[in-house]
Order: sequence, then structure tokens, then C-alpha cells
Amino acid sequence: MRRILNIRTISTVLNILSWIFLLLPAIQALPLPFLTPRADQGVVTVSRERVCLTPAPWTQILSFFLTNYIARIATFKKTSGYTGSRDHLRTVISLFVPFYGISQAAETIARGARFLGKDELGGALYAGALCVVQRLETWRPRNGDVICGCIIEPPPSRKGRKRKGRRKKDLIDTDEAIVQIQLLTAKQIDDPKKWKIQGQYTLPQGYCFSFLPAGTSIGPKNPDTKREDIVIASSYGTAKSFTGVLQIIISVFSLYSSSSDQVTNYGYATFGFSVIPYTVMSFLNAIANSIEADYDTLFMVESDVMDEAYERTHLEFVGTVAVLKEEHPEEGVDLKFRRSREHGWRAYEVDEYGKEVGRRWRVTFEEEEVNNENFSTPARINENAARIMVPAEGQYRRKKKLVKFSQKVYNFSVFIIIFISLAIPYIVIAGLSHFKPGGSTTKQRTFMMGWLVVGQVIGVVDLIESTGGGKKWWWDLLENSIKVVIVIAGFAFAVGGFIEAGKMLRNFGFCFRT
Repeated sequence: MRRILNIRTISTVLNILSWIFLLLPAIQALPLPFLTPRADQGVVTVSRERVCLTPAPWTQILSFFLTNYIARIATFKKTSGYTGSRDHLRTVISLFVPFYGISQAAETIARGARFLGKDELGGALYAGALCVVQRLETWRPRNGDVICGCIIEPPPSRKGRKRKGRRKKDLIDTDEAIVQIQLLTAKQIDDPKKWKIQGQYTLPQGYCFSFLPAGTSIGPKNPDTKREDIVIASSYGTAKSFTGVLQIIISVFSLYSSSSDQVTNYGYATFGFSVIPYTVMSFLNAIANSIEADYDTLFMVESDVMDEAYERTHLEFVGTVAVLKEEHPEEGVDLKFRRSREHGWRAYEVDEYGKEVGRRWRVTFEEEEVNNENFSTPARINENAARIMVPAEGQYRRKKKLVKFSQKVYNFSVFIIIFISLAIPYIVIAGLSHFKPGGSTTKQRTFMMGWLVVGQVIGVVDLIESTGGGKKWWWDLLENSIKVVIVIAGFAFAVGGFIEAGKMLRNFGFCFRT
């Protein structure tokens, strides 16, 4: 069944509404004399340098909120190929907590896809828009399968295990091995239904898609084709970048207006300072939308694991755009897996022609006891057995030195971007108000500064969450509990900040210079 409204349609409608909300109030917000609200709406004070209206009309308050807060959602950088509701949820949250999306913006800028990619295929690789077929932990070989590039890890040290008088049959059986899936480099796509992958495919049991990591060597499917001739469908968020620039200009004017009487009346709790986080994030999002293209879909890349999956279903993967450049590591071996009724699973080392050349193992699978009624000799995992590490994504070549250096630069860049972005609000507030309270109340200072501080904490927590994983359940439970408390506090301060900003804006009035 075709959906009435897809994600792209909803995104387009939101962008149109954002432009309408942004431009019309922006025109009204301009400090021009002929836009002065009518005198019968309040008390008008005229001096030599400016005209003020107190209290501020509701249209001016609405204009301030739309141009400085709500316009922020029009600049949000979407995730390539993602069709779920997460991006829309993050957009709504960033309306209340602007720093919530700082990790995504900083990571996008640090990837530098437009510059490091060099061509469209490379740009899609650095942007995380390419995917490959990957073996899952539930993967099992078929009888007769030859798996290339396996890593054999010897059994643990026997030191302290051999005891005096121990019988020979009790010694470690070095012919036993446990098969494990080596998950090291690529991030798995957990739910393919939330991702739009170009083309047509059928994944058999034990396989999934994973994002292809930057630094992977890929090339055209046809050896005679040049990489620069490959076209990847994408578009740059020019409209979002322009919207971000327009919001920055309006926000700078709001800060300029805050540098005199507002600071005297409200000190560092001035409502004009509340636009600083939104301005910073609009600036980061404008750069992110300019430096990395938007991809409506993910693109498949061929690999030996994809060929293996095809052999199990004989259903083609249609729509691949490139192929992995395979690598045969020196420490890797090719293994042929066989299964028999008498002995269960066996693995045999083979050469490039598939001929057995030497070592063999009786294998079981990680944390699994083989007790199939079809086998007369069930096997149990030996804790001291060797490990056969089967590569999840198969064999592919990575520029190790370049990847290692790029990862250091990437991590450092993300840290610098986030550190500067979090420090800017305090630098600006300190420069304009010297952190003096002025005539503000305790309630105003609590909500306005709490809005800023807790919002930054939520942004940092979101960054940690995006890079975490693999912890114990009790630690995850503790982290989730802390995050719930922080999010509740963040929204409480955000709502209170909106209310206090609106009250201060109304009481302060609307002024412009003559």
C-alpha cells in the first residue's frame, strides 16, 4: 500500500511553513520607523534617539519567537537515507533544547565529505550513505562453504592449568575451535524498514546491512569505468543554509538590541541572550548543509559477502553503485566448512584453489552447545579452544595509515567544534553583561541560565549516547535513568525560559532607533 504522505513530503511542507513563519515576521521585526506599532496599543515614549512602545504588542512577541526560536527547525541536518521518525523527533526537541543536535552537526562538519570525498562516490562514502551486506552473529555456514580471510586465534595460555598427575586425555584439545563473527569496523543497520536503500534486494537469514566506514577502498563495478564518471543522486541544503544565515542576521540584531537597556534591566538574564544557542546551532547547521550533501537513499556496494548471500537465495541485489576492493591479509586463512552426521561441523584450511592444505578443526559456534538429534556425537564448547574469527563484512581494503590519521583529526575536530560552540554563549554574555544580575529576579535568572546550562548538558549526553554501546545492562539502566531526569529538567527549564522571555519582552516593550 502506498503511503499518503511520505517523509519527503512532510519535510517539504515543514520547510515551506518555516519560510512563511520566518520571512513575514522578519519583515515586521526590522527596525524601520514606518513599521512602528500604532500608538493606541500602548504607551509610546519618544526621545531624541529612539521610539519605544510599552508593553510590546503580541505581534512583536510572536515575531521574536518565530524568527529566533522556531526558525531553528528549518536548518536541521537530516540523516542520509533515514525514513523513520527519529529525525522529526530530534527536530522538535531541538526547538526547546537547541544544543540537542550539536553532535550531529559537529560530526557532519568533521567528516568533511565535500572535500575529503574528492568525487561523488567518495563523498557518499564519507557521508555514510554507502552500505554493504554483513554477516550477523546468528550466521551459520552452509555445508561446503569456503570463507575467505578468517583469523585463527590460538587457545589461551595453559599456564597454571596443567597439574601434576593429570591424564593425557585431560589436556587441552587444540583441534577444537569456536567460530565467532568479527564485528570491528562497520556499524550495523538495525532496522532496515527505517532506512531507504536504493534498488532491490532480499537478505537471507543471518545477514544484514551495515554502513561502509570511511577510508574503505572501493571502485567501479566495471574496471574500464572511471570513478569520477559515477553519479550518486544527492543535493546540497542551499535553502537550509540560506535560512540559517538569515536567522543569524536576525539573531545578531537581537543581541545588538540587548547591549543597552535590556542588560541594565535584566543583567545576564536578558531575554535577548536566549537566542545565542539558537544562533550557534543555526551557524553549525548552515555549515553542515553546505559541506555535506543530503542523500534520500542509501546505496549498496558489492562484496564477497553479498555474493555469498546471493548464492543462498539466488535473488539478485539490483542497484549497486560500486564494488569493494578485496584484500587477502597475511594472517588470514581460507576455511572450508563441512558437516557430517558422525562428527558435526569441521573446518579445513584450503588454498586459493579450494584444496585442503593442512590444519583442521572440530568447530562449534560462540556460546552455543551443539546437541542436534541428527548427530550421533554432540559437541560442547571448550573454553580453551582456539577461536576462528569470521569477518562480518568479508575482505576489503582500508588505507590503515590514512584512516588512523583521519580518525584522530576527526575526533579532535568534533571536540574543538563542540567545545567552542558550548563556550560561545558564556563569552558573549560575559562580554555584554559581565554576569551582573541587573534588575532581574531570581526566578528570571534561574530559568534563563538553567535553560542554557541544562540544554548544553543534554547536547553532550546525546553525543556520548551516539558514541557509546557495549556496556553492561545495569550501567545502561543507570545512564537511561540519568538521561530521563536530565531531559525532564531540560524541558522544564525550556518551557520556563520561554515564559520568562515572553514576559520580559512584553514588559520591556518594543524600541527602535530614530
